[in-house]
Amino acid sequence: MIALDLPEPLLWLLRWLLLLGPMAAALWLGSQMRDDRRKLVGGLFSLLYGLGLIFATHQLAIAMGWWRYGGDVLMFMGLPADIWIGGALLFGPVLYYAFPHIGPFWLTLPIVIGLHGMLFTSLKPLVLAGQHWFAGVLLVFLVAHIPAIYLARWTARDEKLALRATLLAIGYGFLAFGVLPSLIMQSLSGSWDLAARPAWLLAFCTLPFSICMLMGLSAVQSFVVHGEGTPIPLDPTKRLVRTGIFAYVTNPMQLSTAAAWIVMGIALANPWIASAAIMAWIFVQGMVRWHHRNDLLVRFPEGWPTYRANVPEWLPRWKPWIHAPARLSYDPMAGGQARLVRWLEKRNPTGLEIHAEPGCLCISYFSPDEGMAFTGIAAIAKALNHVNLAFALGGAAMLLIILPARHVCQAAGAVKVPEAIDG
Repeated sequence: MIALDLPEPLLWLLRWLLLLGPMAAALWLGSQMRDDRRKLVGGLFSLLYGLGLIFATHQLAIAMGWWRYGGDVLMFMGLPADIWIGGALLFGPVLYYAFPHIGPFWLTLPIVIGLHGMLFTSLKPLVLAGQHWFAGVLLVFLVAHIPAIYLARWTARDEKLALRATLLAIGYGFLAFGVLPSLIMQSLSGSWDLAARPAWLLAFCTLPFSICMLMGLSAVQSFVVHGEGTPIPLDPTKRLVRTGIFAYVTNPMQLSTAAAWIVMGIALANPWIASAAIMAWIFVQGMVRWHHRNDLLVRFPEGWPTYRANVPEWLPRWKPWIHAPARLSYDPMAGGQARLVRWLEKRNPTGLEIHAEPGCLCISYFSPDEGMAFTGIAAIAKALNHVNLAFALGGAAMLLIILPARHVCQAAGAVKVPEAIDG
């Protein structure tokens, strides 16, 4: 470690260079690849992810006493806004655009060891290092910076769809439910002091907030598994998604976000956060509908109009709209399968054809709209989607656990599970 006594004016100049330098580099490098749309989109995604996760990890570092920042200009909850934005630009679009063929780990390692490891404690009064500061630096790089560069790389190469959709969901979650409420509270009023709120109120808000998160995450999973794309129109799906939670509402992510803001506003006693739900409504009325007309209608001229005419935007249906009936196959001689099917039939599932197939090893589900089959517990979860909205959310919760677990097991070669089979 190098101990330097740097002049204070030089440190404040460095702070501004940490914003203006990455901003200029991002604009220049982006202009050099303006014909490569996927690289530009990847850079944008990495920036958005970085904004959410840099904010979150730095708030943790400040709370843990790993470091704090000096000064009172352009501060956002103890974090200099210029360092926040500049860091998201540098450890995202800038480094990826400049070194697209170098692995993110090796790309950031010299910065961790060289700049942070050697000079971090010499940046007073810009940064005041505390105990265990290097562990905090490693956390920021592992959680925020390195994944951001991977997200840019995978998006540009159109690979690792499940992983990049997961990173997009994480980044969006921290932006929507961390950064935005914090901006509202710093600008208007309020705080994150949950300890001051009644315990019964927080417990009461936990369930609806969890349902909102479940709905949004299920929509992301459906886009990946059935649409072969991400929730963001810049990296769109290849297939029209109209199953799962989309059989009940056309904009589940916007609905879940708006409802979650209302719940957060109630939990934090902050009407300004609750009123952010109006933003989601305006977004749907404007941007989303424009996207529907100019993208989905163009790419899916036959399927989209019929789907849109039957499924509402905001108020979910209680029973699903099923475009093409799905098939559930089971062995009537298997007691467990037979009991499950009888239970399911009593609930009058919509658009589900149940077929007895003696000798069937396990229960299976196939939907022509999805083009793939599901077996075992995953098949049961898919069948629940045909009952009503409450059961569909239960099935969605099951799939959020089952499908990633099977994907990881298959990738690791631990087990071979016929989860998705070409129809």
